[in-house]
Amino acid sequence: MFWLRTLGYPSAALINVEAVWWKVEIFTVYQLIGAEMQVRGRVQNYLNDPDPYVNLHNVVTTPFLPGAPRLQSIAEGYASKLSFGVVRTVDPELAPPDQALELAKRFVYFQGTNFTVKGAVEFPAAADPHLHREMLFKQRFFSVVDATTTAIGVEMAPLQWPHCYVNRDLMVALYLG
Repeated sequence: MFWLRTLGYPSAALINVEAVWWKVEIFTVYQLIGAEMQVRGRVQNYLNDPDPYVNLHNVVTTPFLPGAPRLQSIAEGYASKLSFGVVRTVDPELAPPDQALELAKRFVYFQGTNFTVKGAVEFPAAADPHLHREMLFKQRFFSVVDATTTAIGVEMAPLQWPHCYVNRDLMVALYLG
């Protein structure tokens, strides 16, 4: 139980949380991965936990660059979260019960190593705007709503996602409006 508290989990009750297979799309450097990702608890917390790998089922990949593999009907796989640029759940996740009732949206333009994400980030309405950067960067993956993801150097239509998680570790620049 001690190690759960050191990882920031509030109690050992997390042990009893049943694993759920979430349908996800994962934007990486050279491909889009469609799969089911095994998650205990909330998706964002799982993406931000210290384990660098995720377990995937029913994997399909769409290559962005020549030479990248096109895979279909792969029963099981493992992927490194370090290479995830943007992750979205296909089905929306319910808001956490402790979420602030009143949220304010702020425009965000994220420039990654080979992609951009334009959308909005949400903060508690009472939060000081000078603290927004610290609030975003507190975790590796932060939430963006009404997101448009564009791959740089690849001829493809931008990905329009209502909600996704962006990997701040792949940031070149971030602009808040």
